[in-house]
Amino acid sequence: MMILTFSLLVFAAVSLAAYTLWSQVVTARDPVAARMRQVRDTTATARRATYGERPQPVFELLAWLGGFMPSRDGRDVLRSGLVRAGYRSPQAVVIFLGSKVACAIVVPLAWIGIAYATARPLGSAVISTAVLAAVGFYLPSIFISLRQRQRQDDISRSLPDALDLMVVCVEAGLGIGAAIQRVSDEIALASPALSIELAVVNQEMLAGIARFDALRNLARRTGVEDLYALVAMLIQTDRLGTSVADALRAHAHSMRTRRRQRAEMLARKAAVKLAFPLVLLILPALMVVILGPAAIQIMKALSAGQ
Repeated sequence: MMILTFSLLVFAAVSLAAYTLWSQVVTARDPVAARMRQVRDTTATARRATYGERPQPVFELLAWLGGFMPSRDGRDVLRSGLVRAGYRSPQAVVIFLGSKVACAIVVPLAWIGIAYATARPLGSAVISTAVLAAVGFYLPSIFISLRQRQRQDDISRSLPDALDLMVVCVEAGLGIGAAIQRVSDEIALASPALSIELAVVNQEMLAGIARFDALRNLARRTGVEDLYALVAMLIQTDRLGTSVADALRAHAHSMRTRRRQRAEMLARKAAVKLAFPLVLLILPALMVVILGPAAIQIMKALSAGQ
């Protein structure tokens, strides 16, 4: 088993190195590829905001593995979930599927190698391999879910501040499109996720997409409820002809109020959540410390009386 494990790892490393070297040689000899590389370098910022970085050879290998898994009707659902997690690459779906396949293979092999190196019993090889393969298969899904939640929380926390900046820009005389671009540049350090999303909105409007359609796409890409409310508010403001700055200011104030209410709700839940570790962990240890000496004295007195 040890020889087989090391053989597979060596084969994978050699194959990956050979593929990387071959891709670099082919790219260097092809003038068309060199010209495309120059064009890509000149438009790196826009491509990074829309699709992300160029896939590395490891990701290309994962995409090759993912090509064996049929996605069928779930491709659009997977793509929307990956976009909400911040992965916009055209190959994101196949890379995600390839990651599931790779984790399903690597996790059992890693466990077998660790157990053999530490001289631990493997137990039932078939059952343990199947369980670990299933765990490894669902690890990328868990990671994407956590990534989505983290990104949505980041956008929700930064959205009121972004709206305040947008109010300042609109009151200074900028239009909605110019204000979105300005806010995207200013908030890049505080919230990179929201900055990238606003940059994509500006690019869509420059490409000819209607302003409210671009904002709706923003809400769909992120899945943040506050953005859905923001889009509905802007549409209503445009139809009624009211002040955009006043509407944005009121909406930012209401979002900040909801954020404070959510923090207060989490603070109230903290006392309930602390009851379980307090009763199950802290209280037994405290009872042992307090009653332990008394119990020892009682045992000594009973043994002396006998």
